Amino acid sequence: MQKVFLITGFNNWGKTTILTDIFGTKVFYKGVPEKFGGYDFLVMPQSNDDLGRTRYEREFIERLSLYKAALGEPKYVAAAFCPTKEKRNNSIAILKSLFSGAKIEMLLLEYKWCNQAKLILSEVDTTYAAEKSVTTHHVSSRTRAGRLTAARGVLTANLP
Repeated sequence: MQKVFLITGFNNWGKTTILTDIFGTKVFYKGVPEKFGGYDFLVMPQSNDDLGRTRYEREFIERLSLYKAALGEPKYVAAAFCPTKEKRNNSIAILKSLFSGAKIEMLLLEYKWCNQAKLILSEVDTTYAAEKSVTTHHVSSRTRAGRLTAARGVLTANLP
């Protein structure tokens, strides 16, 4: 079963920054795995709030196709993700479209990178409660280093 780690927050929340910090790179090439803890990951650095649903799905499928051609089916995926409920960019529909059958670990970044906004964790937990494949994890630090430590901890705890 594929395991998907979604770094989750709204627009300009610091999702891609966490991904770059976790994997130690600012560029995620299509079809090239990134390593964490000795495991290969397919990484999707842009989120559905950056691209919209259609482009996000198309970009992910392209990355997946190139990864599969080079290395086979990825066991691990890390992606930036927005928990939007908008009709044209519905996050649950995206999960069902792209990650059906996967175990999803959703890392909820409670605070925006500048601490000027806060995700209402209980609302996000409630939104995904009916999705049996989704487990939410609260990343509540207000500092970049603290968020990185928490995110790495969730990844490490959920890898073999």
